[in-house]
Amino acid sequence: MIDLEGFGRGIDVRLEPDADEAMVMERLRALLAAYGVRRERQPVMNVGRERGSLATTGVEVSITPLNTGARVEVATSTVKSFRIVAATPLSIAQGLSDAWCQVKGRVPLEIVGVSVDEEGRLTIEASDGERHTSGSALVSDGWVDALTGAIAEILTEVSSDVRAAAS
Repeated sequence: MIDLEGFGRGIDVRLEPDADEAMVMERLRALLAAYGVRRERQPVMNVGRERGSLATTGVEVSITPLNTGARVEVATSTVKSFRIVAATPLSIAQGLSDAWCQVKGRVPLEIVGVSVDEEGRLTIEASDGERHTSGSALVSDGWVDALTGAIAEILTEVSSDVRAAAS
């Protein structure tokens, strides 16, 4: 039960014993957002040092959905870079690659393809103008982890190629 009577007193919320508290709080937040008292909460997806094989990437990645696109942020302990991109897989992958290259001080790559196969493997194809390379990861680990893992694989391979060519 929500009591909206008594202007200026606030809102009294009393939960029934069998009420779903999380659902009530989300609906209350939506009501407040509709009246401009609170902002709508945007889900934030984070990956980085705390999880599995991505712990070795040396960056933290955050992809936040926006009304008409997404905010892609890549950060190290000293540098942050973000891009506002369209809500398409190719745009998000390009924004992630660009921001990552900027924080690592690398020449950016062009993302030329993004696909998902029947087994749920995300594959991203990139080009440096001369060579094509690709990276892949399983979507079952989450979209942000898959994007981060595939881009990390591409950047690792390109770094290895550059070091080999310099030798």
